[in-house]
Amino acid sequence: MEIHIFILAFILTLLFSSVNIHSYKPNVTVAIDGSGNFNTINEAVSKIPIRRHIPYVILVKQGIYIEAVYIGKDKSNLFLIGEGMEKTIVQFNKSAKQRYAISRSATVDISADDVFVKGIGFVNNAGPDDDQAVALRVAGTRIAIYQCSIQGYQDTLWTASGVHFFRECQVYGTIDFIFGNSQVVLQNCDIYARKRTEDTENVITAQGRGKGEDTGLVLHNCSIRADKDLQPYLQIKTFLGRPWFNYSQTVVMECFLDKLIDPKGWLPKGDKKSLSTLHYVEYANRGPGANITGRVKWPGYHIAKNSKEIKYFTVKNFINGNQWLPSLGIPFISGFIH
Repeated sequence: MEIHIFILAFILTLLFSSVNIHSYKPNVTVAIDGSGNFNTINEAVSKIPIRRHIPYVILVKQGIYIEAVYIGKDKSNLFLIGEGMEKTIVQFNKSAKQRYAISRSATVDISADDVFVKGIGFVNNAGPDDDQAVALRVAGTRIAIYQCSIQGYQDTLWTASGVHFFRECQVYGTIDFIFGNSQVVLQNCDIYARKRTEDTENVITAQGRGKGEDTGLVLHNCSIRADKDLQPYLQIKTFLGRPWFNYSQTVVMECFLDKLIDPKGWLPKGDKKSLSTLHYVEYANRGPGANITGRVKWPGYHIAKNSKEIKYFTVKNFINGNQWLPSLGIPFISGFIH
C-alpha cells in the first residue's frame, strides 16, 4: 500500500512540476470584457483537451460570471486560477425552492480529479429562505481549493466524495452548510454563520458517512464566527454539526470558536441510533464558544485529551496531504499547530 502511494505521489509531482501557481502560463484566459480567449468559464471548460498528461491552466480574469459551471470527470489535471476571491466571482441562483434537485443546484460543480482552484469566489445567491442551494460541489480526488470564498445559505459547500483540501478559504451559510461524504480537511479557513429571515437555528456541518466508510470532515485551525447579519441576533443557536447519516464523522481541532456556538455544541438529527454510532471529536479548541463543560453527553461524542488520540485526522494521515499538496506550492500544516 505504501509503495502504491509513493508511486502515485511521484507521478503527481511530475504532472504538476511544470506549473507553479506563482509562475504559471495559462493555456487560455477567460475575460468578460472580451480581452481573453473566451467570455465565459463554461466555454473554456468545454475546450479543455482530454487525455492530457500535464495540467491545463485556465486564468479567469476579474469580473462577475453569471453562469453555472460543470467540470466533468474527463477534465482532470486542471488549474483554475482567478484574480482574487473578491475580484473573480462566479454566481448563480439555482435552489430546491425553484425545484432543482440538490445535485443540480451547484453554481460550480467539480467532478474531476487533480484539480487546483485559487482566488475565486463561488456564490449561490438564491437567498436565505430558498432551501438547499449549493455554491460549490466537489466530487473528485485530490481537489485543492486555496484562498477562495464560498457563499450561500443552506448547503453552501458540498464535499460530496473523494479527497479534498481547503486552505485559507471563507465559507458562509446557515443550515448544514459544510456537508457531504468525502475525506476532507478545511485548514486555516474562516467560517461564518449567517442569519435566515426566520430565527431558526444554524448548523455548520452535516457529514454523511455510512457504515464501514473511511470518510469524514475535519476543521483544523479554522475560525468560526457570526457574519455581520447574525451578530445582532446571537440568541439564535448555532451548532458545530449534526449527523446526516448514522455514522457521521466530524473532527473540530485547534479552532477558534466564537460566542455564537451553543454550549451543547452539537445537534441531534433523525435516528437516535446515530448518537452512539457517530464519531464527533473536539480537541484543543479556543475562544468563548470552546468551553466543553456544557457539551452533549452522547456515546459517540468525544473530547480528545491529547493529539495522539486524533493524529489520524491530520492532513498528513487523513488525506495523505504530504504526498500531493507540496507539488501545488500552497502552504499547509501537516500535523498540529502545537
